[in-house]
Amino acid sequence: MSGSGRLSKKLALDGVMLALILAEFAYGLTGSTVHELLGLGLVGLFVLHGGWNWRWFAGLGKGRYRGVRLTTLAINASLLVSVVLMMVSGIVNSELLFRATGIERDWIPRALHTASAHWFLVLASIHLGLHWTQIMAEARRLSPVFLRLSPPWGVLATVVIATFGLHAALDRSLYARMMAYYSFGDWNFAESIAGFFVQYLAIVAFHASVAYYALRFGRSLRTRTAGAESLIEQG
Repeated sequence: MSGSGRLSKKLALDGVMLALILAEFAYGLTGSTVHELLGLGLVGLFVLHGGWNWRWFAGLGKGRYRGVRLTTLAINASLLVSVVLMMVSGIVNSELLFRATGIERDWIPRALHTASAHWFLVLASIHLGLHWTQIMAEARRLSPVFLRLSPPWGVLATVVIATFGLHAALDRSLYARMMAYYSFGDWNFAESIAGFFVQYLAIVAFHASVAYYALRFGRSLRTRTAGAESLIEQG
């Protein structure tokens, strides 16, 4: 498989995973059966995503850890923990499993499943932001629709979307749900379905943009520091 073909398939995989993540948060709309089946599919795609990036895992024992590499490792490790907690808490509260086996449910509070799911949402968004440059480079290669906005307009669009995403996160008590204060609530049938998914997309965009610009700032700071040290050594 060519490098570009591999990247295209990875991009498609990431898109499908994002769609499933958003669908999983519409629990009140889909119902428990669809929610659990989509969850199984999402876990399978998460494993596939990890397998596709086996070179990253193979290189974990090589080189030094500092800066971006250390941050990426911490985010990915936390993301893996959130997936495991989400999967285990989902299984022990599974209505499908209960109906099939008669095993008692609710061994683990359902709020833990909600908390791990929201941690997963935030961490996956940050993971996306850390790889945003590569993702958009591949997207632009595949389609001219993904054009690069000039710096002022690109930053303005990011600020608008991120502000809306932060408002949506606060409006939906996302950070309180991360502390296991809530379980998934009932669907508000007065709410627009499109509006629901737009809000969650904006939440993803907010955390991804924070990660992306933090990464850029960190690299810029490291470059300036290295340049200053070089001048001192030359002096």
